[in-house]
Amino acid sequence: MKFTTPVSILLAFPFLALADVEFTSPAPGSTVHGGDVLTAVWKESGEPPKLLELTDYDLFLCAGGASIEYSEELSLLIENGSFERGNSVSFQVKPETGAVYTNAYFLKMVSRGLNATVINYSQRFSLSDMTGTFSERVQHGLRLLPNATTEHGELKKRQVAAAATAAALYTVPYPAQSVGLTKYAPMAKHPGTTITAKSAPPQFPTSAYTIARTFLPIPTWQTTLTAPQTYSTTNIENPATPAPHPSDDMKKYLKRWTDSA
Repeated sequence: MKFTTPVSILLAFPFLALADVEFTSPAPGSTVHGGDVLTAVWKESGEPPKLLELTDYDLFLCAGGASIEYSEELSLLIENGSFERGNSVSFQVKPETGAVYTNAYFLKMVSRGLNATVINYSQRFSLSDMTGTFSERVQHGLRLLPNATTEHGELKKRQVAAAATAAALYTVPYPAQSVGLTKYAPMAKHPGTTITAKSAPPQFPTSAYTIARTFLPIPTWQTTLTAPQTYSTTNIENPATPAPHPSDDMKKYLKRWTDSA
């Protein structure tokens, strides 16, 4: 499953499509032992953009329900992975990352190319021998899942839920985003056609801060995604007649070296 936009962004805002990466492993409903090495495998989905158009990716381990607000990125498994190295990657899942729950886990891949950033999700799978816990947010999402869902039904549910809540992700003030490994920034503002301002007031209120007097903890987020541009630009040819080339350039140049004495 994939969410995509023409120039960058998470969860298809405002466009939604299926394309590029299709996970084939871990298999739907499979179980992997916590602490073991897990291999993720994917293939070309048959829709644009093609894998050859993508350069690198980040791979996350996620858990939770079928909607964004009740799921979380638990761990950044691979950062800046290269598609040139093939269509698979192996990693170790630490047992303390989460809890034991049937079909609670899935993979999320954020892929980047020259002209696009896309997001794909794997099918759900289980991890056994896990020693950690889930947040209340994830537990609530898991409780909302039906007891039995088909593979395509689960994909469709997550698609619809993601599309319905994508816009809200970018309206939450940046300092207030404290859950998960990803933060969301609003779209860059489109410059106006005229300059009317006499001053440059801040566009957003200042954020609270605390002066560090000791070493700060490791940040709780690792990726920031920016909402896609909803405007477009066009170029036109300048219709003005070109100015004529200067005349007598060489004569003026030589004259400057003339001995005036």
